Amino acid sequence: MGKNENRTKEIPVFNVGAFNVMSSGLLVIFYFFALISTNALAQSEFTQVKIAFIADIHLHAPEAAAAKLPKNALPKDPVSHAPILLRSMRAQLGSTRLFNENIMVFKEALDDVVERNIKLVALPGDFTDDGQPVNILALKEILDEYRHKYGLRFFAINGNHDPVRPFTQPGGKRDFINREGVEVSVMSPSHQECMSGRSDFCSELLKEWGYKEIAQSLSEHGFLPSPADKLFETPFNTVDLDERHWEWCDTEEFCVDMPDMSYLVEPVEGLWLLAIDANVYRPKGSLKDKQFYGSSNAGYNALVKYKPKLLDWIKDVVVRAKKQNKKLVSFSHFPMAEFSDQQTQSIAELLGENSLQMSRQPSEDTTAVLAATGLKLHLGGHMHLFDVSQSSKHGLTNVQVPSLAAYQPGYSIVTVNVKGKSLVETVIVREVKNFSKWFSIYEREWGFLHRSQQATWDSSILSSENYLDFTDQHLQQVVNGRYLDEWPSDIVEQLSSNTVKEIVDLCHCASSFKSTDYSSEFNATTLIIDLYRARNAGGFARLALPRNFYDQLSLCLKSQAPQNTSQSLDDSDALKKALVLITNAILSSREDMAAISLVL
Repeated sequence: MGKNENRTKEIPVFNVGAFNVMSSGLLVIFYFFALISTNALAQSEFTQVKIAFIADIHLHAPEAAAAKLPKNALPKDPVSHAPILLRSMRAQLGSTRLFNENIMVFKEALDDVVERNIKLVALPGDFTDDGQPVNILALKEILDEYRHKYGLRFFAINGNHDPVRPFTQPGGKRDFINREGVEVSVMSPSHQECMSGRSDFCSELLKEWGYKEIAQSLSEHGFLPSPADKLFETPFNTVDLDERHWEWCDTEEFCVDMPDMSYLVEPVEGLWLLAIDANVYRPKGSLKDKQFYGSSNAGYNALVKYKPKLLDWIKDVVVRAKKQNKKLVSFSHFPMAEFSDQQTQSIAELLGENSLQMSRQPSEDTTAVLAATGLKLHLGGHMHLFDVSQSSKHGLTNVQVPSLAAYQPGYSIVTVNVKGKSLVETVIVREVKNFSKWFSIYEREWGFLHRSQQATWDSSILSSENYLDFTDQHLQQVVNGRYLDEWPSDIVEQLSSNTVKEIVDLCHCASSFKSTDYSSEFNATTLIIDLYRARNAGGFARLALPRNFYDQLSLCLKSQAPQNTSQSLDDSDALKKALVLITNAILSSREDMAAISLVL
């Protein structure tokens, strides 16, 4: 039993001879499982195989990053007493992800993988926080350790943070903290701020590596074949890292070799893992300048335009897998289908087309193109949320693997049996040893901000009881400090100046509730925070208000909807439209826990 499951009793979720899945802290998404005869198992090359998918680690190595900086300028780790280079808590609370603690959480997740006797681990991108040499090499050291100690095999594929751009470039951050808790900048020597003397410190460890350096460093962890592989191939008919690229040419007939690290591997007989490099770095002007946009908002919407030959190769892989009776599981950094629980139109109407990171969502046409390749199961990351999208229309199931660096932190496991019938489990990482060991350094930062009369962050996050609570506190502060800006100001004002009970009264829904005692103590912005909790964690979400509250509120709002119109509420009633979006999104998120069948 995994130590992060926090199970209090055994609950049989389904009754199958070879499986008995028990869970209270573990969400199990059933892609179907059936009884298999002993004879059938005996005739197969494998009976079942498990693959762990750990996405969006965003690893930063604080101790290693401090190696070439003045020791006396930096805070020290309270356990090792070594100098460490930490991003400020202010920076963490302005980001969709945590930065510093991720290295500890990653090791905790790997320990859980080992305890479950899983040997194959896929890393769907953003395994580092910006492809810096120090973080790539720290990741390599961890992967090497778990391979040698426990026999784990890793299969990495690139995300938009590794690399930030296709080719190596200067890098660094302006929000590290020194020993006094003051933010300082650390840039690579070729960065303009170092060359002009404006950076506090300079370190070669913080430049941003491109494809070549990253692939070479992690070549033993997916990018090159292993003697243990039954099959390894790429879209380019070569495994040579220098030859794996697409030729892009512009109207000026200038061409550039754009790297692509996609590969197909058969780590055990009968299982094919398809690692898709979905990064697309669109050129800025002429290719001659070698200036590119980041891949963050490109994803598969851009891939269908810029990498058509990659789609052709994927189609061919699917055909061969079926012909050879191989069980094919695909993964990449980006989502292949919608991740908004069918609320895309409502989000766009109320908040705008690019709110709630909707610019990163593949269009329905894009999903149709991807489904046309014949892929059945894809696991992606990038969004730092847990979601399951399965469409009978498209025939493609997309699972968004949660990030270890955001609420709720976790990873997913795919179990494939001999018949190709698959089970997907998602595990939440609740407890992390020493996750709070740097809190005293953050207290120093808060103290400096307070003394210098600068804006401070809510120090209650430093009272977090466990890592899961830490990510919840992080999400709450990101919502209040960043995400609320996406909402209409009049709605935010109305919610922030009323309690939940008062908002219910304003909507004439008080009579729908048997008791509203629990809603009188919460400010109504709690409704938006619960929306983000549900959006991030699906059925895992721990809401401030009970789910039956949202059931009752939803029923009341529906009863007030005008008849004979396609709209549920009058356009002028912005508050009710917002509440409809909130309740629909929260209630729809529960479907991520539903039983779904899939045969590879």
